Amino acid sequence: MINKDKEVFITAYTGTLWEAEMVKSLLYDAGIESFFQHSTGNSYAYDPIFSQAVKVIINESDVPIAKEIVEEYTRNLTPTKSEYFPPRRSL
Repeated sequence: MINKDKEVFITAYTGTLWEAEMVKSLLYDAGIESFFQHSTGNSYAYDPIFSQAVKVIINESDVPIAKEIVEEYTRNLTPTKSEYFPPRRSL
């Protein structure tokens, strides 16, 4: 018999430890509880070259709100063309 009250957890975000910490903080501010998977051993590994990917895990019921938060966060990570090539200033 299947327990229908069983909680289902999904991965909301995967990235470096510092990125996962940021996403977890944003989710917490929205009232969404989350936890990390694969964060042990990464406590001091903020260098993306040496750190393992950390997953931010949330309850399935929080997906609609969490999806918006994570999408906005990742959208803000991607620089725009103007950030790569700022406008030239004339002297």
